[in-house]
Amino acid sequence: MKQEFYTIVDKVFAKLKELGADGAEVSVSRGKADELNVDAGEFSLARTTISNSLGIRALTGSRKGESYINRCDDAAISQAAEEAVAAANNSEPDEAEDIGASIGEREFDTGWTESELGVMYDRMQDFISACKAEYPKADILQFITRGRTGDSLFANTNGTRVYQHGGYYTVSIGVSGRDGDKTSSMQYYGFSAEDLNKPFMDNAEVRRLCKEIELQIETVPVSGKFVGDVLVAPDCVADFIDSVLTSSVYGGSLYTGSSPWKDKLGQMVADSRLTVEFDPFDDRFVKGSELTSDGHLAEKHTVIENGILKSFICNRYSANKTGHKRAGNYGVNCIIAPGDKSFDELAASIGNGLVLNRFSGGNPASNGDFSGIAKNSFRIRGGKIAEAVSETMISGNLRDMLNNIGGIGNSQIQDGSIAVPWIVFRGVTISGK
Repeated sequence: MKQEFYTIVDKVFAKLKELGADGAEVSVSRGKADELNVDAGEFSLARTTISNSLGIRALTGSRKGESYINRCDDAAISQAAEEAVAAANNSEPDEAEDIGASIGEREFDTGWTESELGVMYDRMQDFISACKAEYPKADILQFITRGRTGDSLFANTNGTRVYQHGGYYTVSIGVSGRDGDKTSSMQYYGFSAEDLNKPFMDNAEVRRLCKEIELQIETVPVSGKFVGDVLVAPDCVADFIDSVLTSSVYGGSLYTGSSPWKDKLGQMVADSRLTVEFDPFDDRFVKGSELTSDGHLAEKHTVIENGILKSFICNRYSANKTGHKRAGNYGVNCIIAPGDKSFDELAASIGNGLVLNRFSGGNPASNGDFSGIAKNSFRIRGGKIAEAVSETMISGNLRDMLNNIGGIGNSQIQDGSIAVPWIVFRGVTISGK
């Protein structure tokens, strides 16, 4: 496949040169996904899907044009190249557009070959049996396991050629509690893994999901409106942090001038206990990327260290546009440093608030204000986790929350793509009936 991809790239570059392009980046990929589905507790689907893609980014002077197709035959290559050059010729000049310097020829191979469908089936069947035996009130509504393999080649006209091959499994579990006619809302958890050596029920978060969903069959509405503390689950923490970073440190927010942190490099922007970094090479992650999307070798990148804004997340274009340094990677594999409190100690520190397991809400406002529904959550009173609550509104300001942290968990939940602890945020408005 590697030689096939090289041949495709050579054909694209030859066609682009013929059409008058001054430089280009090309990416070719082919992926395979073996998938098993369970619906309502029963196996319902087995399938294999194949995907192909060809992406072209061409420059004529400082004008950029792009095209993306899912075929790589000669006719499709010619059409895609023509579309990319035509788009470039019709675009506005932008001096920030360029092609990355050569990093030579590289190859990255995880050694992963094919999905083990038999193991996938056995693990799923084991989980169904274990769930019925240990958590009889937990209904498996949707359960999907995929084995993914893929090959890709990134190349540019400056001589970069990076070939990557790898594979991994993804598991997604959706459960609901049921007791007679009473049911809970659905709760999801997903993770990635290099192999399926460990039973799914041995994953601590999966077991917590099944245990808590039974407790959420009976819920109590929150009375009134108050300002309290929220103990936030790791995947929600990651989403909140991502929302803040998207509007504050990514290149687009910098060159449009909308970032509230555009002048805060080297200054405190969060609680001194908060450190946020991105590291695609951390051993806990199953499939980082050795290459950035614009063809640079990826590196570990720290954004916030002990509350101080250390860097922005600029790709090559936004770095050229703003004059800031290009980031080592563009937000791949989030790591939030652990703190010094156990989960029980975090809960005990809350006099009045919630355990937030899932959040449903729209995008935050540009100033960081947000509101939405706390789902699959529990009341905390006097440091004790109490009853499950029916859907309750929470609201606040995300950037303010980063400066109002009550505690950080001493362990990180690792789902194969992030390593994030539980965090207590103080001063969140909680609204019930």
